[in-house]
Parts: sequence; structure tokens; C-alpha cells
Amino acid sequence: MTPRSSKIDPATQRVLAGIEDPALAARYPDRTHFISSGHPDQGEMATRALFAGDPVVLVFPDGHELLVTPERARGFAGLLLLAAAFVHRLRRTKTDTDAVQFPLARIEARDSAGQPIAA
Repeated sequence: MTPRSSKIDPATQRVLAGIEDPALAARYPDRTHFISSGHPDQGEMATRALFAGDPVVLVFPDGHELLVTPERARGFAGLLLLAAAFVHRLRRTKTDTDAVQFPLARIEARDSAGQPIAA
């Protein structure tokens, strides 16, 4: 992927590249949220998407990325996760922005072409 302009953030560049290249777009699950790693609210944005059950791609300036896919909690574990999210939301204050809690998730490092990086 070649950068279009230094004024366009990396996440937007990735979305635009996926529009132009269906093979690139097919490398991501449906409803994926693309978020630039340098965005000041990236933690909160990613947490909201993951709690909604949507995958998230954190895109770094060099094009590398992390694909975070929420795990589906079922049965009693799912109910506990929903209860924890509800309690967390009630207890959150305006100064409580340092800690971000993610639901159960699978994390995959990818290169600038959206291909998994072998561990």
C-alpha cells in the first residue's frame, strides 16, 4: 500500500486502499473498525467497538497493524461479561480515562499489506 498523502491518517488510508482493492478488503472481517494508533481516543473507540462485538484494526504510521477480534462469550460467561461492562460504565468518572478494559479478544499482528506476521 502506498501512502496517498501525509495529511491522511493511516486508518483512513487503509480504508481507502480496501475500497480500491477487493482482495485487501477481504482480509478483514465484516464490520471492522479501523483506528489510527496515534488517535487520542483510540483506546475508548476500540473498547466500544469490541464490546459491541465488532473487530478493530489499530493501524500504525508505518502501516503495520493489530487486528483485535472479540471472542464470543456464551452462557454464564457472556452474562458475567455484560454485567462487568454495565458496572464499569456506572462506576466510570470523567477522570477515569487512563485504564481501558477490553473484553475477551484475539489479537493478531499484521504487516502493511494486511497479512499476518508469523510469530
